[in-house]
Amino acid sequence: MEKIILFASDQWLLVTALAAAIWALAWLENRRAGTSLTPHELTAMINSASAVVVDLRDKAAFDTGHVVDSVNIPFNQWQAQHKADGGGDIQHYKGKALVLVCKLGQQSSHVGRRLAAEDFDGIYRLGGGIGEWQAAQMPLVKS
Repeated sequence: MEKIILFASDQWLLVTALAAAIWALAWLENRRAGTSLTPHELTAMINSASAVVVDLRDKAAFDTGHVVDSVNIPFNQWQAQHKADGGGDIQHYKGKALVLVCKLGQQSSHVGRRLAAEDFDGIYRLGGGIGEWQAAQMPLVKS
């Protein structure tokens, strides 16, 4: 541990450059996955009816509670359809703004990057997933 501290203090410029490069890479990857929305920003988009909310959780999780007017396309189903024919159910919403929602935000980032690469416009994702939605004490609709 002492050697790491000595190295970091001797090579502070390199350590700082490495930290900045890691931060920049994470920031760029995050931007490619679509714009991250807070629960309140998502509510504004839902109220203006300008976006389609796509819930990527499995059917059982979706039935226990989801964002109002959201469409359930489970991640595994999307992945299988995407590999099979390059599209799937999500292709129906290509001309609209899409808000991707999952449990914690990882799956929506993955799907967002893939859809952005396929020239989908207006890709958004709920930052922190449905967990963040619940933490903000926003309402869930049960099926």
